[in-house]
Amino acid sequence: MSDTKIAAQLETLRSRVEPLEKLLHALAERLPQPLWYHSGKEHFGFRYGKPDERHFCLLKAVRAVSALNAAIELASRGYAQEIFVLMRTIFEYISHIEFVLSAPGGTGELTTAAAKYVQEFFDDYARNDVKDFKRAGIKQGTVHKQLGAELDKWAHESGRDPAIETAEQMYSNVYLTCCNYVHGKYPEIMDLYGGKPGHFHLRGMSCTPKDAENLAFIEAAVDTVTNTLVQMISRLKLHGLVDSDPVLSTWFRSTLDLDV
Repeated sequence: MSDTKIAAQLETLRSRVEPLEKLLHALAERLPQPLWYHSGKEHFGFRYGKPDERHFCLLKAVRAVSALNAAIELASRGYAQEIFVLMRTIFEYISHIEFVLSAPGGTGELTTAAAKYVQEFFDDYARNDVKDFKRAGIKQGTVHKQLGAELDKWAHESGRDPAIETAEQMYSNVYLTCCNYVHGKYPEIMDLYGGKPGHFHLRGMSCTPKDAENLAFIEAAVDTVTNTLVQMISRLKLHGLVDSDPVLSTWFRSTLDLDV
C-alpha cells in the first residue's frame, strides 16, 4: 500500500471521528459541569456532582473516541500491536455503554444490574492510596452474555439465526483476540518479527502488510463506536441535541441511511 493511499485513508478515518467528538462535547456542555474535588488528603481532580447513566455513557464514550484518535496516530507509524491493545479497551468501553442502555422492551429504565454497575462506577471516586482501588463492578463475561442474548433474539426474530457461533461467542472472541496483545502472548509477539534480514520491528511496521490490516481494524472500530453513539442518542433521548446542530444532524441522518 502506497504512502499516499495510507495517508488518504487515515484522513478519512479522522474525518469520521470528528462528528463523534462534536457529539460528546455537545453532551458534556448540556450536563452540569464537573466540580473541583479535593479529598483533603493527596488526591484532587474533577468530579460530577450527581452523576447518572448519561454521565456514565459520556465518560465511557470519551475514552473510546480518545482511543480511536490514538489508534489512528499509531497507524500512521505502523504500530500494529499497540493498536490492538487500544482496540481491546475500545470494545470494552463500548460494550459497557450498550450493557447499561440495554433496557428490556425499550422501556428506557435501567436493569437492576445496570443501575448497580453505574452506582459502583461512580462510587469509585477516591485515589488517595491503593486501599481506594476497587475491582470492576461487573465481569466482562456477564456483559457479553447479556448483549449476545439480545442479538441472538433479534437474529431469531428476523430469521437470521447464527449458523456457527452465538453472538456471545463472537463478542468474547473479539475481546480475547485483542487481549492476546495486551498480555503479550507468544504468537502475537512473534508478529513483530520479519523482513530481510529477519528482525523484530521495534519502531512500528510501516511499509509492511500490517498497514492494510491496521486500517481495516480501525475502520471496523469506528463503525462500532459510531453505532453505539447512535444508540446513545436514541436511548438517552438526545435527538434535540443533535437536531440543534447542522453538522450533527447531517451525520446522524447519514448513519441511519447506512443502516437501512
